[in-house]
Amino acid sequence: MKKSFLYLLSLILVINVTLVGCVFSPNKKDNFPPVSRNNETILQAFYWEMGEAGYPKEETDLWLFLAQKAPELSEVGFTAVWLPPANKAMGGKRDVGYATYDLWDLGEFNQKGTVRTKYGTKEELENAITALHNDGIKVYYDAVLNHRMGADSTETVKLSPYSPDKPGQTIKAWTKLAFPGRKNKYSDFQWNWQCFDGADWDESTRTSGKFLFEGKSWDYTFIWNDDYLMGADVDYENHKVQKDVTNWGNWIINEIGFDGFRLDAVKHIDYRFINQFITDVQKNSNKDVFFVGEAWIENVDDLVGYLNTVNNEDLKVFDFPLRSAFADMINGTDMRTLQNVGLVNKEGYKNRAVTFVDNHDTNRDGKDPGIYRRKYQAYAYILTREHGIPVVYWKDYYIYGMKNELDKLLEVRKYYAYGPGYEVDNNDEDVYSYVRAGLDEVEGDGLVLMISDGESEEIISKRINSRQPNTTFYDYTGHVQGNIITDERGYGNFKVRKSENEGWSVWVPVIE
Repeated sequence: MKKSFLYLLSLILVINVTLVGCVFSPNKKDNFPPVSRNNETILQAFYWEMGEAGYPKEETDLWLFLAQKAPELSEVGFTAVWLPPANKAMGGKRDVGYATYDLWDLGEFNQKGTVRTKYGTKEELENAITALHNDGIKVYYDAVLNHRMGADSTETVKLSPYSPDKPGQTIKAWTKLAFPGRKNKYSDFQWNWQCFDGADWDESTRTSGKFLFEGKSWDYTFIWNDDYLMGADVDYENHKVQKDVTNWGNWIINEIGFDGFRLDAVKHIDYRFINQFITDVQKNSNKDVFFVGEAWIENVDDLVGYLNTVNNEDLKVFDFPLRSAFADMINGTDMRTLQNVGLVNKEGYKNRAVTFVDNHDTNRDGKDPGIYRRKYQAYAYILTREHGIPVVYWKDYYIYGMKNELDKLLEVRKYYAYGPGYEVDNNDEDVYSYVRAGLDEVEGDGLVLMISDGESEEIISKRINSRQPNTTFYDYTGHVQGNIITDERGYGNFKVRKSENEGWSVWVPVIE
């Protein structure tokens, strides 16, 4: 009898919890507000180890895989994908793409022991672009313009008396690139040592170094102290080089169909050429071409200095200073600092920030674990913010099992993250909150974000002005149950859990 009573009681409790859940957490798919505009959101569609043993086999043919994934990516709210370098690189079909050999070979010619690149053939690439475009997704090319590697033959080159290594001597440098497999298709320009400022290898002695060629100087870059990165360093004071690379940029946009560029190692490239390249490609296309530079600068004032040096309003940059703040969150930080960190919060530059949490450089097997704690809190920050274009990292989304929770945040961005953004006045060391007021012309958008770096598991309540009076909110993430009803001024007691695993809540309006 006692067991029967307990069973009946437990059944009643389950039914009550289920019903309460229906009240507090309305069916999201049936209650989305109308999409008044589409927030830009980028997927970085690769990672360093993609296609290697131990990772999904279907990613080996990335171009084919992306064509299949296009409808799914569009549905969840991605508006653009950033592809890896699609050109032939020194390591052939095993090369991630950053050891640039031939920009004009997108997997079409038998060079470096292969026709295809690591990711597929040119035809497969073009089909993927078409499929993504058909689902409303733009496609950005990762342009590695700083250097060349894998030259076809060497040349004997005299070094400058100012060369950091072997000044005034001669070396055998890998600087002749004739691209024999391409046979001058698309471009008949062939490279020799005069196309470069220097190199890092002397074949005659098989030694590495930093070798500046005679009559050359390192280009005008943001780093003034003899800047050099790797490989054969491209001389962008050479007008023939400028012309060939700019022609290639126009071809990528106007003929191949890309919509923009991620510019690799951009602070190492002559800033005058970067300005010219952006201007010329933009001028020669009827698209609004997207440009984001990887200027790995973690001080926000220095990053602003780089943008001012290039002096081209079309250039955006990755927000490395903001990402540094996310790294600080790993072991706990003063959450109030999130009100003013990064380029995304720098007055006059907020719309030039491309925000991210990790990428192929910051998270790599055996090298760097990246943001390994409180990563959802970081994503909640960038995906709800008024300013900045956020990037979601493929490895987080598909490999690390974060897809389900990230999909909730992506849906929030797609349907709710609209209207002016407001900092709140009661942020503290453990909890950061932020409000999007919604648009006047759209019913049901806007949000209240709360993120925590606490670990006590207690639920914290904060009185916050949602900017939406007499409105019922619920936590879209499901981490905190119950509804919150704001008063006639828009204030309500919003909640978040102090928890590493559930320490992010996004409160959105309930649509009747």
